[in-house]
Amino acid sequence: MEKVNEILIADRNPHIRGFLKRELSACGYNVRLAENGKELLKLIYSHIQIDLLVLDPDFPGVDANLMARKIVDRVPQLPVVLYCLRGTDDLSDFTAGNVFHVEKNGQSIEILKEVIHAILIGASIHAPFSLKRQG
Repeated sequence: MEKVNEILIADRNPHIRGFLKRELSACGYNVRLAENGKELLKLIYSHIQIDLLVLDPDFPGVDANLMARKIVDRVPQLPVVLYCLRGTDDLSDFTAGNVFHVEKNGQSIEILKEVIHAILIGASIHAPFSLKRQG
């Protein structure tokens, strides 16, 4: 029996969380959701094996870099896909070798799915990595 990858989606917007859950579940992934930094860290610190984190670190009242340090300290091997708008936050602590960037926009879901698939199958992607469709 093939292992189903566990993906954690952390985004404050319930519409985006729901959309990503539908899209990634349809790809065969088991998807968990976190709506704030507290829920995110609770799941990261739990006994659940998370294979990949899709994160928009723009949570109200949360320091993104502090959150990054906590995630890296707890699970340094965890691949993180920063799915967020560019230039909105200082994300300098999200620079580990397993951090990937996909710019959030109206047409980015296919790119996000490609990046997630490549990471989970161990394809050669060099991080930090940024994917943005041109034109």
